[in-house]
Amino acid sequence: VATRVRGFEVDPFGAWMSQVFLETALLELCHRARQRLPLLVEVRDSLRTPDGMSARFDLVIGNPPYGRVQLKPELRRLYSRSLYGHANLYGLFTDLAVRLARPLGVIAYVTPTSFLGGQYFKSLRQLLARQAAPVNIDFVTARKGIFEDVLQETLLATYKCDARRRTASVHFIHTENEQRVSLGRAGSFQIPQNAAEPWLIPRSQDQQGLVRVLQMMPFRLKHYGYQVSTGPLVWNRHKSQLADSADIRALPLIWAECVTPDGRFIFRSEKKNHKPFVVPRPGDDWLICREPCVLVQRTTAKEQHRRIIAAELPRSFVSQRGGVVIENHLNMVRTVNGAVAVPPSVLTALLNSRIVDRAFRCLSGSVAVSAYELEALPLPDPGSLWELESALRQGADREEIEAVCEKLYGQPEKP
Repeated sequence: VATRVRGFEVDPFGAWMSQVFLETALLELCHRARQRLPLLVEVRDSLRTPDGMSARFDLVIGNPPYGRVQLKPELRRLYSRSLYGHANLYGLFTDLAVRLARPLGVIAYVTPTSFLGGQYFKSLRQLLARQAAPVNIDFVTARKGIFEDVLQETLLATYKCDARRRTASVHFIHTENEQRVSLGRAGSFQIPQNAAEPWLIPRSQDQQGLVRVLQMMPFRLKHYGYQVSTGPLVWNRHKSQLADSADIRALPLIWAECVTPDGRFIFRSEKKNHKPFVVPRPGDDWLICREPCVLVQRTTAKEQHRRIIAAELPRSFVSQRGGVVIENHLNMVRTVNGAVAVPPSVLTALLNSRIVDRAFRCLSGSVAVSAYELEALPLPDPGSLWELESALRQGADREEIEAVCEKLYGQPEKP
């Protein structure tokens, strides 16, 4: 044991506790050997000294810290291969684990799920695909009551340092009580050819077939003639410009609450500190949206009935005031050059469907509905949406529309 096990911990008390627990676990062995366990847990800032760890290991286990961190230039250079934009601590520790593992070695980590689809983790996904592909991913189904003061979605991942591996199994861990958990199989997934893209993974036991379909769908929002951006107004930076009345200079301010849970647009400002209008100042043209678009809520949780909640911002409403200002808790799905293959009303109905919600859950790893993930969402051939457009024109009810959308994904609606 003394020659094969090492521990690294930045906190001295945490390192001491780890050493004590390790010796407690091996107490009977130490008693028979008539000697104390040597010091195996070293106090070390592992991220800053990875090259100082001369040993490499068959197994690297960790429950790394998480959260955005500002990196000094030398650390950003050191971990540049796995960084894209903002750095997150657990991404750095995942890179560290790859450095510490031997060829064909195994990494076992407890982390949030956000690296599976987030834009800031695209380089990390490429690194894992090249050097330490996942063997198994176990999603912890509950967000509450698992780790104290933690609400992130969590997973247990096992990686093997073998670049040839492209397929991994997927399970769900259900916590029944403080003493018992159960494991359910969800299927498997393949790392896409472009590993930087979000990884499509079944998030429930009935999604394996859907994931196979999604992997074969080449169309994205760009093929429909749309792109996604975040609403530009951060309201607390423009407090003095918010207004209650619509004077000649004021424009409607579109809050997230204007997009209702059932996918309708209602102009309103009912929450605390919300006001219905904003008065642009000289140089604020970048805040103004002068064309209709599809609005999508930017933050939804997996416990909600729908992850994608969209509503069409009508041309008539925008034209009435010559423009609107949209705040940053909404995504704006806008035309690229004014020419679209699918009208906004049809796109809104598709995005609000149950099948698209299921598809989005297969690639999203956080509560954010990001522009990056929306643009990566697999969609049907735009030329095949004529039936959906016809159904909307004829006033079809919700279930008829759902059935059309299911067919577009080759997934017949279950009775």
